[in-house]
Amino acid sequence: MPVLHITKNDIHLCSVGSDDVWMFSASVHADIWGPACSELTVTGGGKRRSDGSFDFLIWEMAHALRKGDRIVFSFEEGSASSPRQPAIDDETPAEDMPTDLVASGEDITRLAARPKSNQDCRWRCVVYGEPEILVLPDDHRQNLDLHLLWNEMRAHRVRVGLSRSSLDEVMSRSGGEDVFLEYIEETARIELGIE
Repeated sequence: MPVLHITKNDIHLCSVGSDDVWMFSASVHADIWGPACSELTVTGGGKRRSDGSFDFLIWEMAHALRKGDRIVFSFEEGSASSPRQPAIDDETPAEDMPTDLVASGEDITRLAARPKSNQDCRWRCVVYGEPEILVLPDDHRQNLDLHLLWNEMRAHRVRVGLSRSSLDEVMSRSGGEDVFLEYIEETARIELGIE
């Protein structure tokens, strides 16, 4: 079974192992508004109980990344997480959860008008065995996302997606431009340099 090791500037941040989760997600996000240059989030769904429920686990949440940082994701053989994360105890009653999260046109216009403190953000991405990819936001597609997704139903592979999207596309969940999208089997190494 696999494990995902994540380092920042050659220092271990965390490992998410299949002993503890039925699925995990690791993502890096940036947009032209900032204030963070980029942010790393690593989460997972704990092993399912007999009733189908599971705990939500967090290894990193909106971990700020700066220019010059280099994140390496290594998907390889293994199974143990470190550090092992406690379950999140979410006691929010279902009736208190928001049900309408659709942004209005006015909301999108207001968000787009924010000061742009991160316009010069650039990512240099290398997926082992592939040519280097330079990706940057522009006025049309202001958001960058790198996303790794794994689940135990297809435990031999990890989905790796690098994309750019506009604020409208993010708010409507309609996708964007896939710069790189592959299912990588067995072992994988993805390097992301923040410039």
